Amino acid sequence: MMHWLSYLSKNFGFFIRNERAVLGLPMRLTVILIIGVVALIAILAFILNPCLFPDKMIVVVEPIVNEITTGDEATFDIDVHVTDSSGNPVKSANVIIDGLGGAGSGRTDEYGDTTVQIMVRLEPGRIQGFLDVTVKAGACYERFSQSDMIAVVRG
Repeated sequence: MMHWLSYLSKNFGFFIRNERAVLGLPMRLTVILIIGVVALIAILAFILNPCLFPDKMIVVVEPIVNEITTGDEATFDIDVHVTDSSGNPVKSANVIIDGLGGAGSGRTDEYGDTTVQIMVRLEPGRIQGFLDVTVKAGACYERFSQSDMIAVVRG
């Protein structure tokens, strides 16, 4: 019986006792765990934001200057056209115009157009004020935000 154990130990000793493998096991597990975590982060980043380089939006607003002819309040219809940097229309973008005590929003159609209606008020004694424009689209577009983009003047 002893002869058989010594034979296995001599010829197949690495199966019975291999201290190098036992000592290297925690290091191997650590490396595998780190690689797995990095791969999981990369997969989740791609799922949550499929665009590595979001495109910029170009926003055109008309009229850029609006005039209050009587009183301190007025309601304006502002046309907004949204395209990407290649000139293609951006559909389903949320357009928000706010300032001077009012706010309005709209969603662009398949041609990148929307009309936002907003009621504004100029305080007595003020001759002008400004409206801010914010446009948000899908994950593949950078958020557009421009303060004081639209002027409101007293006529």
